[in-house]
Amino acid sequence: MDQAGGKMSAIKPSKGPVAVTGCSGFTGGHMVRELVHHGYSVRACIRDANSWRGKDCVAYLKRLPNVEIVNGCDLFTKGSYDKAFDGASAVFHVAAVLGNSADGKSQPLGAGDIAKDVYDGGLVGTQNVIDSINNSASVARIIYTSSMAAVSGAKAASLPEGYEWVETDWSSDGVDEEVWNKPQNSYAKSKVDTERLINSSAEESGGRWDAITMNPAMICGPILFKAQVGQWIEQIGRVGAGMEPNWPSKYDMYYNIVDVRDLVKAHRLAAESKIDHKSTQGGSRYIMHGSGGRSALRLGTQVSDLIADLFPSFKLGAPATVTSKGEPIKIESRMLNDSKKAASVLGATFRPVEETIRDLIETSIELGVIEPKLRG
Repeated sequence: MDQAGGKMSAIKPSKGPVAVTGCSGFTGGHMVRELVHHGYSVRACIRDANSWRGKDCVAYLKRLPNVEIVNGCDLFTKGSYDKAFDGASAVFHVAAVLGNSADGKSQPLGAGDIAKDVYDGGLVGTQNVIDSINNSASVARIIYTSSMAAVSGAKAASLPEGYEWVETDWSSDGVDEEVWNKPQNSYAKSKVDTERLINSSAEESGGRWDAITMNPAMICGPILFKAQVGQWIEQIGRVGAGMEPNWPSKYDMYYNIVDVRDLVKAHRLAAESKIDHKSTQGGSRYIMHGSGGRSALRLGTQVSDLIADLFPSFKLGAPATVTSKGEPIKIESRMLNDSKKAASVLGATFRPVEETIRDLIETSIELGVIEPKLRG
C-alpha cells in the first residue's frame, strides 16, 4: 500500500526522529514525554528558549532522554520549522495561539489583536508548518491537535437531548456566515479551517505525506513544569486552592475533560497505526474526550465535589453563579462525547476523571503553583 493509503505513513521509533511543535505548552510538553517513553528521538520545537516559558520548558526537557531542542520555531515565521523537520519521519503539530496567550506580548510577531492572532496562529501558522513539511523529503505524516471546538457548535440548540457528537460533525454546520466570522468564533473557525487546510494539503502532496486530526475537549491533568499552567488546569487548581476561577470568566460552567496523558497516547497510537484513517467514519479525525456519563462535569458542583473527596482538608473556592445584578446565570451542557471511534479504531484508553483531578492538584502543589487553604 502506498503512502496515500496510510500504511507507508505509519511511523515507529526506528524510522528516525519525530518533531513536536508547541513544546512549551501543556499538550506539547506531554507529547514529548509520551514519545520518549516509547523509544522515539524527539525534536522539540520552541519559539523562544530564552523567554521565561522557554527556560522553564528547556529545564524540563533536558531531563528527558533523546530530546533535541530546536529554538526559533515560530508559527508566524516562514521557514522556521525547516531545520526541525529535515530528516524527521512525522510531525506532531500541537502549537496554537490561544485566547489567553494572544495578549500582544506572548506572541511578539502577532498583530496584538486576540481574535486575529488566534485565527492566524491556526491557519497562517499551520501553512508555515505545511510548507516546512513540503520542504522536507522525509516527513510522511502529520498528527494535528485540533479541538472539540471544530466539532460541536451552534447547532447544539437544535439537537435532541443526549445527542452524541461524532467525527462527521463540524461546528460550522448550519451557522450563518456573518455569525461564523464574528471575533468570538475565531478559535472554532481557526480549527475548522486549519483541519481542512491540512487535509487538502495532504491530498495535494500526492501521497508524500498524510494527515490525522485529534479533537480533544478541555485538556487537563498533571503539570510537568510551571509554564504549562493556564486555561482549564489553572481554574481547577484555583478552586482547589480556595480561589474563584478567572478564565474565561468567574462564572460556573460545565467542563468536558480529557486527560492529557490519554490524549497524547492516542496521538502516538494514531501515528503508529497502519490503517487507512481516511476510510474510517468521519475521515482522519478522532474525538478525544472522557467516557460515558462523565462527559460533562459542572465545575462548581461535580468537579468541586471530586476535589473535596480527594482532598478533604482543603477549603475550596467556588465559581460565581449570580451576576452583579443579582440574576442567576444559566448553566447547561448539551455536549455528550464517548470517543467510541478513538477507542475502537486506535485502542485509545480513558482513565477515571478522579485520577486526572488528583494528579492535577498534586502537581500544582508540588510546583508551587497553588498553596491550599486548610479548613478550620
